[in-house]
Amino acid sequence: MPTGGQPLSGTTQNTRTRTTTSPTQRLAPTSIRQVPQTAIQRQIDAELAQAETPAAIAAAQRSTVAAPAVSTAYPSVPTADRGDPGTYAVAFTTELLDTNFAVQSRGALLAWAEHEEAPNTLPGVPASVAGKALVLSLADPDLPGGSPSPVPSAAQWVADAEAGVSQSVADVQAEVDPDWTQIISQGWQPRDPLMTIETVTGTMTVATNGVAAAPPESFSLTVTLGSAAYARAGYGAVAVADWTLH
Repeated sequence: MPTGGQPLSGTTQNTRTRTTTSPTQRLAPTSIRQVPQTAIQRQIDAELAQAETPAAIAAAQRSTVAAPAVSTAYPSVPTADRGDPGTYAVAFTTELLDTNFAVQSRGALLAWAEHEEAPNTLPGVPASVAGKALVLSLADPDLPGGSPSPVPSAAQWVADAEAGVSQSVADVQAEVDPDWTQIISQGWQPRDPLMTIETVTGTMTVATNGVAAAPPESFSLTVTLGSAAYARAGYGAVAVADWTLH
């Protein structure tokens, strides 16, 4: 998974209001483990490390991310949703995508995303950029190793706000990504025992001034998960990738 987030291979209109965000504190990592250095472990470690190109690492090191914060518009994913990867992936994706552009801000979204992050502990990812992967995968998809993002650019967010655009998702479901299942079945183990990749699907309805412009469209994305850095326990998000809307 390149540092920017590339993987191994409508509901009720949002009415949340903007408020001053509350900063959060990063917790010391507690779940990183030593894994047996079997032949398959060394082989896949080397393959994953090779995917982390110098250009992607250098771009991430030069980039800055928002300070972690939550708000009324973007609250922390509930503790009750952090114990299961599929449940967390659905809750995270729903909050990420349900947006009223005139009421919510892109900056608050990215601060919330940093609050929800889990460090990228895959081979080849330096500690200096491990905590940036989620926000960069959302905010800077054009970085080396990046992937299409569901978060509009700053300019597009402003345009959508001025036009009265909102979007909401429904029928959100998650399942383990087949590529992740394959490398785990080969005997490889991640250093973070909570690390996994979920494929999330659902439908999105886009409205203008509360009126749906078209029938719901299907969406999909992948979200890599790991041990949350700022929540007290459970899952957080490492990176988002492979966004499609059709």
